[in-house]
Order: sequence, then structure tokens, then C-alpha cells
Amino acid sequence: MVVFYSSDALILNTWNEAFRTSKTVTCNFSLEAELYDFLQKNDSPMLLFIDTRNRTIPDIERLLASLRDHYSCVHVVIFSAMPTYEEGSKWLTLGIKAYGNVHMAPIHLHEIYQSVSAGNIWLYPEFIQTMIRTFSTQKTITPSSHPLLKRLTQKEQEVALLLKKGLSNKEIALHVGITERTVKAHLSSIFEKTGAKDRLALALVL
Repeated sequence: MVVFYSSDALILNTWNEAFRTSKTVTCNFSLEAELYDFLQKNDSPMLLFIDTRNRTIPDIERLLASLRDHYSCVHVVIFSAMPTYEEGSKWLTLGIKAYGNVHMAPIHLHEIYQSVSAGNIWLYPEFIQTMIRTFSTQKTITPSSHPLLKRLTQKEQEVALLLKKGLSNKEIALHVGITERTVKAHLSSIFEKTGAKDRLALALVL
């Protein structure tokens, strides 16, 4: 089930259209009281899309804390007019499962749905790169000496270490002198050999 919480009729219409052909049940709410009334009557797993525009930070924090503490079946997706790493980091500590731009295309809305439904967290690429760079500066182990790297070929090690620095696929390709397609192929092999499910997971273990 997908639940939409927004006071913007255009956004609600966009979200509904995005999932119109999907095998999902969608519900729209513009008032918090209506949302809570619905949640109290439904305890099945659901994705809750929240449009944070026109809502204060304290109100959002209160809502997220309440959802986290009392509605474990609800997986929250936060949408902002101008997503930032600082804002997203705050919402992640309150248990959200995805964070992105309220005007994102339907294809990305479906990516969120599939990712969160599979038990993962979805974040936009720039957010992940910033997070990787932040964690990288906090690591005390020298990445180049990490035992996991011994499982990789020399070229894969080079790609993995550049990923660890927070570089995008395009930046890695330019740095190494290969195509983005080849970078993706190397990453698939790296994930398989290390057991990391994505680039963030890999950066965290290196």
C-alpha cells in the first residue's frame, strides 16, 4: 500500500498517476488528523510519501518521531523542495527509508518503491556521494591496506578506492581512463566479491 500525505493537489495527482498502473492501493491525505485516523485503522505494511513543504521542521520532527515509535509498519519517504545532505541526515536519524525531491520523475518514484519494499534505503546519488566522503574522513584504517581489497583485481581496487573517496561513476571513468559502462562492470564484480550490496555499503566497510 502507498499512502500520500501532501496539501498540494498537483503533487497528489502526480503521485497517483505514477502508481496508477501498479498493483498498489493508494490513499491521499492533506491533514495530519486524517492521516493518523487512517493509520490507527490500518496496520498492514505501507509506504508513506510525505511532502514536507509548508510544514515546519519541528512539526516534521514530531511527526517522524511519532511514526517511528508507534507505527512500525509504516516506511516513511520524505520529499523536499530542495533536498540537502544536512536535512536528509536529520530525517535519517528519525527512521525514514528514502529522501528526495518532491518533483522527481515517476521512474524515480518507482525506484524508491522497489528499493524500500525490498528492505533497503533509497537516497539520491549526490547525497550518497556526500555521505561516502563524510564517512571516509572519519575512517582510521588506511583503505589501501584493507583485507577486502585483496579479493579484487588491481583495476577493481583502483575503482573501489576512488568510490571510497566519494567519486561518481563518471568521475571514476575520467580518472581511470575507462568508460562509465566499464566502471559499472567493475562495480558489479566488486560488490559480488566483497558482499557489499551497493556503493554506500562498500564505502562503509573499506
